[in-house]
Amino acid sequence: MPELNEQQVALISAYIKQHGIAQNELHDDLLDHVCTSIENRTDEGQSFESAFEHTIKLFGPGGLKQVQQQTFELLTEMNENMKKVAFSFGLTSTILLLAGTIFKLMHWPGASILMILGAAVLALVYLPMLLWHKLKESTSDEYVLHISGFIGLTLTTVGVLFKIMHWPGASASLLAGIATLGAVYVPVYFFKKYRSSANKPITLSSALVAMACLILVFGLMSVNRSLSFNRGLTLVDTELVVSAQRAANNEALYAKVEDNAETQALKSAVNKALSHVEALRLQLISETEGLPLDKARNIETYLLRKQDNFDVPTHIMFEGDGAMSAAALVTTLQDFQSELLQVYEPELRTEMAAILPFDFDTTYEFRDEKMDWVRYHFYHVPLSGVLSQLSKIQLDIRNAETQALLYRLSQSAVSETPSRDQGAFEAQSL
Repeated sequence: MPELNEQQVALISAYIKQHGIAQNELHDDLLDHVCTSIENRTDEGQSFESAFEHTIKLFGPGGLKQVQQQTFELLTEMNENMKKVAFSFGLTSTILLLAGTIFKLMHWPGASILMILGAAVLALVYLPMLLWHKLKESTSDEYVLHISGFIGLTLTTVGVLFKIMHWPGASASLLAGIATLGAVYVPVYFFKKYRSSANKPITLSSALVAMACLILVFGLMSVNRSLSFNRGLTLVDTELVVSAQRAANNEALYAKVEDNAETQALKSAVNKALSHVEALRLQLISETEGLPLDKARNIETYLLRKQDNFDVPTHIMFEGDGAMSAAALVTTLQDFQSELLQVYEPELRTEMAAILPFDFDTTYEFRDEKMDWVRYHFYHVPLSGVLSQLSKIQLDIRNAETQALLYRLSQSAVSETPSRDQGAFEAQSL
């Protein structure tokens, strides 16, 4: 097939522009269509002039202007339909988020589903459609404005949803979204408004107010409570730690108890359980605060900056099956309680099992949700609460150990009493 030369293509392009085709995309499409048609006809033996004239007649009485008019009408209709669809998605996401917020505040079931659906429609459907419309209607120098706004709003939406749902990564997403809006979108938006504004001082002041609001929101996310307030919240944990340390002085009791397999197994189980709990404490503090283990061991609880963080503790304990998982903690405590029961006589073990410090078969209820022992005490619980629970576990282990040792001492005393009484009776008889 013979191809048109540059002069012929330029002639066709000039003709299309002279007959009112102003839109670049439509001009390019028509140029390609006309050139292809002419090449097909010249291949059949027609001259360029004849093929060109025949091709133009195919557009009808209205010619190219009619094509442009019909194209504009079709695009306008499509844009209107797309705008209606985008509006319906925006309205749907707003209703879902509003309903989810009300359900969340009232603690009604279904709140999480409504909020997830609302945020998903907003971030995955409405905002991308809005960006597409803006990019189609705007010039290339406004692309940075619209893209930065889309990224900032999407990250902020995801961050807020993750924050409400207590999912990991919420703070990073929220901070990234606000930073994008504050560092890119707002400055670019108000710079463009300032250049075209008739009242520049008002535009400038509006930009400063918007930036101040974003800075305040950004700052409020990083505000820490006072040390006195933190100390009040962590005072329970501090006292539990002190009590556990006092209860650790059981060496004197071990020295008085008969050294047998049961007491040795009890001592080993106690040390293993306490070491596991202490290692978990240090790991939680280290990863939540971003500290090495040696500093995590020596820091005071009220000095922790991220006591309200529940993402990291939940991630460590429930999103893995390693040594620091919640399942590993339960296994260690079950092993401890099994060894603890061996200290008592067989006829007492049933009664003692009923008063063991950890009842893993109990079902708890929180906001109409059934939970087992470990989820109730550790799942989505802030760091300060998790540390207090672990300190209480250490104290319960020590108290159970002391109780078992006192029982063994009492059994020894009971077994020795008859022999002493019998010796005294024989002496008197002599």
